Amino acid sequence: MKTIIYLFLLLSLCSCELMEYSPNQVFDKNTPRDLNKKNIARLLSAPADDTIRFVLTGDSQRAYKNAEDFVQVVNKIAGIDFVFLAGDISDFGLLGEMEWVDEIFSKLKTPYIGVVGNHDLVANGEKVYTRMYGPKDFGFTYQGVKFVCHNTNSRETNFDGNVPNISWLKNELLPSEGVEAYVTVAHVPPFSGDFDQNLQREYVKTVNSCSALAALYAHNHKEEIRYENNIPFMVTNAIIKRQFLLVEIVNGKLNYESVEY
Repeated sequence: MKTIIYLFLLLSLCSCELMEYSPNQVFDKNTPRDLNKKNIARLLSAPADDTIRFVLTGDSQRAYKNAEDFVQVVNKIAGIDFVFLAGDISDFGLLGEMEWVDEIFSKLKTPYIGVVGNHDLVANGEKVYTRMYGPKDFGFTYQGVKFVCHNTNSRETNFDGNVPNISWLKNELLPSEGVEAYVTVAHVPPFSGDFDQNLQREYVKTVNSCSALAALYAHNHKEEIRYENNIPFMVTNAIIKRQFLLVEIVNGKLNYESVEY
């Protein structure tokens, strides 16, 4: 009888390393951390030329097979510097979802940068996202272009006037040494009902206040381009729709094409 009890205790202790205690857990021992910081460092340390070429996609939520196909397609395109995954990495804000997506996207030949989406903020998603990817608002400069990534998921804060953080955004878009142009990146576009409409006008004005080349989004599950004061507000399609935007910046000019796969 004692032998059986000892075996049961031994199996219980060993299985603790394999168990996921709750679907809402924030991390496990294999969870990656600070992915954006690491991938940006990888980008900045790589050889560069006079062309910035990147992919804008979003909404990988539950579209794992399509995400795998996306990675294969992007890996065959020459000259890609990095990929933006513009929010809704997960569907239910679960650790397992974000880990699965990272496992797929880590097979890209180039770094990828994950921007927070509204689905990434449900349940314990905010804690999972910030642990795995980092701050919800952040920026980096590459080849003279500053990419300002930020949280526009207003509905998740009940439209309390704090999201997007426009004062932070204004500061990030101030003239800065070594910065020749700006590109803003978020999940929910300002023309969506999930964006705080009380902040829409000031937000668009803020984006237009600098030498912005474009404002980039996802969320709508369809491709859409709108212009505000000659600045394109570009929405990429969802991974489930098997379409993304391929963006190039050459000599201070931005060009794009839609890619179906």
